[in-house]
Amino acid sequence: MLCLSSYRFTQTTLLHNFSLKPSSSIFLHFSKKKQFPLKPLFFSVNPNSRTMSDSPPPPPPPRSAFAVLMANSKKKTTSSPKKRKTPDVETSSKSPVVNQDSVLKPIKDTHLVNESKSEEVVVKKRNQDSILKPIEDTHLVNESKSEECVVKKRKMISPDESIVEIKKKAANFDPKKAVYWGNGQRVPFMFVVKAFDAISKESERIVITEIVTNMLRTVIETTPEDLLPVVYLAANKIAAAHDGMELGIGDASIIKALAEACGAKEAHIKKQYKELGDLGLVAKTSRSSQPLMHKPEALTVAKVFDTFRIIAKESGKDSQEKKKNYIKSLLVAATDCEPQYLIRLLQTKLRIGLAEQTLLVAIAHAFVYSDKHSSPPAGVDSPLEEAAKIVKQVFSVIPVYEKIVPALLADGVWKLSETCGFSPGVPVGPMLAKPTKGVSEILDKFQDMEFTCEYKYDGERAQIHYMEDGSVEIYSRNAERNTGKFPDVVTAISRLKKSSATSFVLDCELVAYDREKQKILPFQVLTTRARKNVVISEIKVNVCIYAFDILYLNGQPLLQEQLNVRREHLYKSFEEEPGYFQFATAVASNDLEEITKFLEDAVNGRLATLFEDLKRDIQLLIL
Repeated sequence: MLCLSSYRFTQTTLLHNFSLKPSSSIFLHFSKKKQFPLKPLFFSVNPNSRTMSDSPPPPPPPRSAFAVLMANSKKKTTSSPKKRKTPDVETSSKSPVVNQDSVLKPIKDTHLVNESKSEEVVVKKRNQDSILKPIEDTHLVNESKSEECVVKKRKMISPDESIVEIKKKAANFDPKKAVYWGNGQRVPFMFVVKAFDAISKESERIVITEIVTNMLRTVIETTPEDLLPVVYLAANKIAAAHDGMELGIGDASIIKALAEACGAKEAHIKKQYKELGDLGLVAKTSRSSQPLMHKPEALTVAKVFDTFRIIAKESGKDSQEKKKNYIKSLLVAATDCEPQYLIRLLQTKLRIGLAEQTLLVAIAHAFVYSDKHSSPPAGVDSPLEEAAKIVKQVFSVIPVYEKIVPALLADGVWKLSETCGFSPGVPVGPMLAKPTKGVSEILDKFQDMEFTCEYKYDGERAQIHYMEDGSVEIYSRNAERNTGKFPDVVTAISRLKKSSATSFVLDCELVAYDREKQKILPFQVLTTRARKNVVISEIKVNVCIYAFDILYLNGQPLLQEQLNVRREHLYKSFEEEPGYFQFATAVASNDLEEITKFLEDAVNGRLATLFEDLKRDIQLLIL
């Protein structure tokens, strides 16, 4: 079948059945009459018609109304027509040479034109004596506009060019120049891993801070809803520590997923792992080059982060198999250096030299540079340093990015202390001691000041949160939930608190304790306790709570109060019971001799305990 595209035909239409020779060319002429849309005109080729031969051609048919219609199209039109430029239709032999002013070349099917994004639709002006101007097809115009959008997107910078921008000084950085995705679109995972790769090649903390700052500023500028996943991936976490959400994936599962994703044998992956010492590098070098039937969508930060959380929540039968399949799906879609950092994130071994404190500083700097929240309060001489202090302080009180990041996006860094308050149920970062060379060094630095000295107990740091509803949670120094490990502590703290204490956060040390001999046991004894789902009736190693600070009491945070004030609240809120709950032994003094004697007593008492334990161990060995 031969089909002519649906141009605008004249009101009078005549259809004729006729045969075509293989080398025939069809020319349609139009007269200037009222135009209306008509369906495509189809011409059938009769296989029984005469083809080219040595016999003379038949005489021309009599002049019909259709021929008259074509002849009338030679008349000049008053309008200036235009014609779409399309390739000439190829024929089996050369077409007769005709005048362009009287012949309309057949164009390609508009359906093909719409589907082919590589062809341009060009409208050229013609002389008034030229052929009839076709009416514009709005569908084609819309397609051409979309083509222009596609061309503009293709002109955006590449991921490598984006990283060149990211590595600039923060003061000279423009987030818009580092973007290669549209506003509101999800941040590509490639953008983050390229930044990780750039960070891994730097050793100076200031340079690393600026790279992270610029990375975060770019996310804030384009897709702020992806800032939380980006921060978590940079911290190599998937949730706050007290949520207890862990990926729970061993190297064996990762190796299986990697082998299946790249079409290699597990033995080969293990061999490379042994040679390189980095499973991430193995993933990068082993990435499959086999073509896929359906190319997966490019990875985004949101996709990777959500998949990590799904993996962490998998449990029960076939959970390891499901986790392996999730990892495999990510690796199949990964390109360039994405496999390397996917594996490292899964192993929680990012290995780029980015400490969490540096990340906190970068978060603060990113919001200082943000146009929306760039005005510091009056009296702030160094906005960057002040912002870093605020973010660090708030994170030490609330180490939960789910609360800090939304607060920063909503109100900026300067109101962060107001918008993120401390409350029970969220563990506070512990205040850790700093070693010195001796007591005299402290007195030299802080002359005429009174000091509080207390024993350092060799146990497990615990932060006990008692809520108003009577529920209790126990957290470790790393903010991990340990409630199931110490059910006896939950019972003791509920029994020994005074009725005036309706809610509190207690800072203490849990120490192994022999209640019969009324003495503290070594830390090694404490480590023999079960870690999860402990039953009180099965406990063999008892613990004593040594409380030394209270951070929250009856709805009021006490972090800004002086230590002596907090201790007064502590002593008034609990009752001591030897072997179960005791206050840490302490002394307040500014006298060098008194402080030195207190230190010696603590050391001697500890040494005596160690000597007794050592003596007992020797006796056990002799027996």
